[in-house]
Amino acid sequence: MKDRRQKTTLWCTACLVGSSIAAQATAGIVDVAVRGVVESNQVTSGGLAPALPNDPVLLTFQIDSSIFTDSVTFPTRGYPIDPSSFTMTLGSATVALASPFPAGQTPYFVLRDNDPAVDGFWVATSIDFPIGVPLDETGGFGDFENNYSVTYGGSTLASLDILSALGFYDFTGLTVFNWTIDDGPFNPIIIDFEDMTISRGAGPVPTLPEWGMIAMTAIMALMGVFALRRRMVLNNVTRV
Repeated sequence: MKDRRQKTTLWCTACLVGSSIAAQATAGIVDVAVRGVVESNQVTSGGLAPALPNDPVLLTFQIDSSIFTDSVTFPTRGYPIDPSSFTMTLGSATVALASPFPAGQTPYFVLRDNDPAVDGFWVATSIDFPIGVPLDETGGFGDFENNYSVTYGGSTLASLDILSALGFYDFTGLTVFNWTIDDGPFNPIIIDFEDMTISRGAGPVPTLPEWGMIAMTAIMALMGVFALRRRMVLNNVTRV
């Protein structure tokens, strides 16, 4: 019975080594991709001017599922967007988030659950309202802003956990959508929403210091495994 307990402990320790390495490698990264089509574009100069009606639109970015802020007023939760991962293409035009991003503001991917009786998503600097995020192109009233939001029926989401919201979203259950690029009070670019995919991401490749931490964790755990196995062998020899 003692040998069986020792072998079980050895197996569990080895499992913990693998779990530790896997947990550090994935880091809870989630990919978001939104697709649409340019309906109209009144921008005549700058980086957004080349976008033409019927051009495909693709917005992609990453978030970390373990980092979020809950609203104290509404049933909403905002996950900070990794600014370096944010890319939006409209035909041959490509834009990113404003850089530097306005001080004191954070770009969020927001989930709303039963708010009330509706669910949905938006991209904004507010976790309470879909007010958009500033882009790295300047219009007549400051930075252009990407204003994207979709609203679905109240049974679409089970919670505010982004990992429970993984999946494909299109017009099924969609009640309202808004996707524009704004210049102050005006909407010079209007985009027709098509679909959105939320999926687990591979995440960034660990840096050398991160690989060092992962390797150190594995070595220390394996040393414990070897020590435990040596003790098992010595106990068996003593009994003989």
